Amino acid sequence: MKSTHSIYRRIALLVVLCMGLSPILAQQTEREREQQFTYYWHAARQAKEAGQYDRALMLLLQCEQLNPKDAITLETIGLLYYGTNRKIQAINYITRAFYLDPGERWQTYYQLLDLIGGDDPDTQKQQLDALEIAAKANPDNVEIWEALVTIYAPRGDWNNTFHALDRIETLQGAQARCAQARHRIYRYLKDDKKAQAALEDYLKVDPGNTDILEQLLDFLFDKDAPLKKVRPFFERYVALGGKDAAMYNNYAWLLATNKTELDYAETLALRALNYDAYDANYIDTYAWILHLQGKRDQARYFIRQALQQATPGSALSQEIQKHYNIIYKK
Repeated sequence: MKSTHSIYRRIALLVVLCMGLSPILAQQTEREREQQFTYYWHAARQAKEAGQYDRALMLLLQCEQLNPKDAITLETIGLLYYGTNRKIQAINYITRAFYLDPGERWQTYYQLLDLIGGDDPDTQKQQLDALEIAAKANPDNVEIWEALVTIYAPRGDWNNTFHALDRIETLQGAQARCAQARHRIYRYLKDDKKAQAALEDYLKVDPGNTDILEQLLDFLFDKDAPLKKVRPFFERYVALGGKDAAMYNNYAWLLATNKTELDYAETLALRALNYDAYDANYIDTYAWILHLQGKRDQARYFIRQALQQATPGSALSQEIQKHYNIIYKK
């Protein structure tokens, strides 16, 4: 009979051997699972490209079994379900993918909510929640902050809108679209000082941006800003060769109403007409400048042309008629 001591020694030896082999076996199993996952994934992609969507879905479900926390797999399964009109399953899988990887998988989840909910307030709240979660997960993603602006602003959530705009510019530097957004918000809030500053501040960074100049000049002209204040911006616009006829017309009109530099005003008015020769407003400006210069016959000719181009009964037509009456009195 074998001694008890000898049996215990053999058992201990077996235990030690098994303990040494278990990590190796675990590694082999994990490696096999990764290989299987890769095989199923590529086979699914080929099936999808061939239009074999059910086969692709079956293969991806095998991938899910091997790695249930792979967000890309879950999202792809969800998209396949959605593409084959199985929306409940699609929502389930895409939602799971989003919460596993909100910083990268947010777009699909956000767009899915838009498709299934549209203008529903509850869906919009879900979209907002999703974007805020995504922003925390990936605070350097500019697209997320831009999407947040499109939700915050219509809701009148100005503090968060400004925060999102600030975040965009922190990541990308000064942006014209952010300056324009701030300008529009401040105008809505009737804070003209900040509305003007939003555009002027951006022009300090990008003085050659004609789009921002146009928006600022429209704002200042609408607010009847004095020539002294507006002129530097108009001159910059002229020097940059801007192509908006309204800018030249407005500058010409401002000079005319101040009865200064009429020859220059005439040049500007003609430039506006070169862009649009049939605009009644531009023709009226030109006629009025000719009148102020004492060019009677030319002024009468162009004021008649302005009346012909204006819509009868319109506010513009009535204004032109006043100029017509004054010009024809002389």
